[in-house]
Amino acid sequence: MPSPSTPVTSAFVLLVLSMAGLFIASTWRAGRRLGETPRQTAGWTLLSAGIIALVMGLTGIFAARGAFADMRSAPPDIFKALLPTVALTFVLAFSRFGERLARGLSLGALIGFQVFRIPVEWVLWALHREGTLPIEMTFEGLNFDILTGLSAPIVAWLAARGRASPAMMTLWNTAGLALLVTIVTVANLSSPLFEGVFRAEPRSTLITTAPFIWLPIVLVQAALLGHLLVYRRLRLAR
Repeated sequence: MPSPSTPVTSAFVLLVLSMAGLFIASTWRAGRRLGETPRQTAGWTLLSAGIIALVMGLTGIFAARGAFADMRSAPPDIFKALLPTVALTFVLAFSRFGERLARGLSLGALIGFQVFRIPVEWVLWALHREGTLPIEMTFEGLNFDILTGLSAPIVAWLAARGRASPAMMTLWNTAGLALLVTIVTVANLSSPLFEGVFRAEPRSTLITTAPFIWLPIVLVQAALLGHLLVYRRLRLAR
C-alpha cells in the first residue's frame, strides 16, 4: 500500500490541530458567556487543553510504535485506544464539563460546529485517490457523513434565528449521529478482520498509524461529542 502524500497528510494534521484548538477555545468561550470568573474559566480551559494533549500525545506515540497495527485480532488492537476514548467522550458530555459547554454555547454554534465534517470527507476522498483507503470509506462509496456537514450551516442558521423547532433539531442531530455510526461501522468492516464482508481494497489499516490514528480518536470523537452536547442543550431548554 502506498504512503499518503505530504500535502494530504499535512492537511489532515492541520485539520486535527484546528479541531483541538476549537475545543479549547469553546471551553474558554463557554466560561465567558456563563459569567465565570477569569480564574474559573482559565481552569476549565487548561483542563480541556490537558485532555486533548494527553489523548493526542499518547495515541500518536503508541501508533508510531505500531501498537495498534494488528487488525486481525478480535477485537483489533486499535480498540485499546478507541474504547477508552469513546468512554471519555461520554464522560465529558454528561459531566459538569459538558454541561458548561451545553449551557455556554448557543444551539447555532453547537450545530454549526459539525461543518468540519466536510473537510474530513475531502481528506478521506483524497486518501482513497492516493490508494491508501478503500472507496467504501468515501462519499463515492458507503460514507454519506458529508451530508451532516453540508446541512449543519443551514440548521444552525435556522436555530440561531429561532426558526428551527426542537423536533427538527432533534431529528437532524439523530440523523447526523446515525451517519457517524454508519461510517464507523463501514471502517470496521473494511478492516482485515472482516475480509469476507465486502471487497474493500486497500483494507482500512491506515487509521492504525500516526498521525491517522487521530481520525477515530480525535475527529470521530469531536463529532460524537458535538451530537451529545446538542442533545444536552435541547434537554436543558425543555
